[in-house]
Amino acid sequence: MRKIFIAVVAILVGLAFIIPIYIPQEIPYLTKLQLILTALITLLVPFILLCLIFSAWVTRHLHIQLERMNIGGINLLFHKPDKIFLNSAKTFLETKRTLYKIDKEQDNFNETLDSYFATYQFFKQEMAILDITKREQKKLYDLSLKIISQLNLFLTAYQSNYRRWYSNTIEENRVVILKKEGEEDELNKKPHMMRIGELQRYYYDYDEILKGFESINVFFRKEVNSVIEVDIKKWERE
Repeated sequence: MRKIFIAVVAILVGLAFIIPIYIPQEIPYLTKLQLILTALITLLVPFILLCLIFSAWVTRHLHIQLERMNIGGINLLFHKPDKIFLNSAKTFLETKRTLYKIDKEQDNFNETLDSYFATYQFFKQEMAILDITKREQKKLYDLSLKIISQLNLFLTAYQSNYRRWYSNTIEENRVVILKKEGEEDELNKKPHMMRIGELQRYYYDYDEILKGFESINVFFRKEVNSVIEVDIKKWERE
C-alpha cells in the first residue's frame, strides 16, 4: 500500500511539472511556476486528502455514512428513498414532543406553533424524494400529505389569532380580559410575573386552541406513529 501511494504521488508530481510544458507561454498573467503550483494543488492535494480518508476508514479510525448528496441541485441517493425518508422523519420527530403530547401548564404555545410550522416545512421538503409509482413510497407520500394537511388546518385556524394576542400582551405587558357583554377589563397582574400556563389561560379562545392541540396529538400518536415509530413512552412519564 505504501509503495503504491509513493508511486502515485511521484506520477502526480511528474505530471504537475510536465503538463505546463505543453501549455503555450502566451497565456496572460500566468508563469510556468504558477502553472506548476496550480497543477500540484489541483492534482496532489485532493489525492492526499482522499488517501488520508481511505486509510482512516480502512484502519477503522473513521466511519462514513452517506445517505444523500446534493451536487448542483441534483440529489444523489445512496439508499432507498423510503429508508432515507423514514430515518430522517424519525430523527426529526424524536425532538417534537408537543406533536404527541401538549403540556398546557409548561409549554409556551407561541413556541409550539413554531415547532408545528417547522414540521410542516420538513415534511413538505422531505416528501420530494419519494416516488409515488412505488407502492411503499406512495404510502409514505400519502402520509406526508395528511401530516401537511392536518398541520395546515391547525395553523390556519389558530396561529394568526394567538400570535397577535400573545405579541400584544407581551409588548404592552398587560392582560386584557373580555367580558360577556363585549367589554374589556385589565387583569391586576403583569404577564412577566405569571407562569406561561397561567398567562395562556387568559387567551380569549383558549379552550378552542387547546382542542386543536389535542387533535394534533391524537393524530400523531395514532396515525403517524403507526408508520414512523417514535419512542413516545419517554414523554408519557413526564
